[in-house]
Amino acid sequence: MILQQNIVLAILLFPVASVAQRTTQRTNMIWAGYYNTIRLPNKWSIPSDVQLRTKDWTNKWSQLLVRSGLAYSLNNNFSVTGGLAFFKNAQYADKKLLLKNEWRPWQELFYQLAIHKTNLVQRLRAEQRFLQEVVNNKKINSYQYIFRLRYKFEWQFPLDENNTRLLIGNEIMVNPGNINAKSFFDQNRISSGINFKLNSITNLQCQYIKIFLWHSSTSVLEDQNIFRVNIFQQFNFKKTKKTKQA
Repeated sequence: MILQQNIVLAILLFPVASVAQRTTQRTNMIWAGYYNTIRLPNKWSIPSDVQLRTKDWTNKWSQLLVRSGLAYSLNNNFSVTGGLAFFKNAQYADKKLLLKNEWRPWQELFYQLAIHKTNLVQRLRAEQRFLQEVVNNKKINSYQYIFRLRYKFEWQFPLDENNTRLLIGNEIMVNPGNINAKSFFDQNRISSGINFKLNSITNLQCQYIKIFLWHSSTSVLEDQNIFRVNIFQQFNFKKTKKTKQA
């Protein structure tokens, strides 16, 4: 128990220690996304999303991404998913925009638990990142491989009878392959927001996210303020049971 408490305390205090030890760069970002889930028969589903992210508000590009996968629900609370994502990561070299490729296979365990009227969501995701490299301000046909683990929890609180919810969460990302290096901790995301149920298939989510992103190669801590807007839709293609006629 004492060991577990020390590990949790170290994770919580790591961003504070990093701020004191490294140069900090602050930036403001806008993230917009569309999430789509297609419910299939026999507990299968296809989750997909498309996102656009800008930096310095909307003055610079940050990322473009497309992601999809295939999920299987073991029960009402637990599901497993595997998929592939493609990113265009922006890098500016002498004011020239370079959009670097990133291919990202991923696997996920998802668990949700109803606690009274609230809902606790947890997600553990593994990512195999293949990042295009840049040499002399030019993209080359060579990729760096990084294995990353992400753990996220989000607590959802109902605000009214129309299913408007308050969201509070945190996500930490680590690079297990660099466990003995400064680059082991990748980033931490603290989030809060509101989820509005627009109709039976559509939700609108508005969030504020505080990200601490560590650049171990340059000893820079990037302090990001994110304003995020997402639209979620679900389409049900499950087979419905036919009622017997008398």
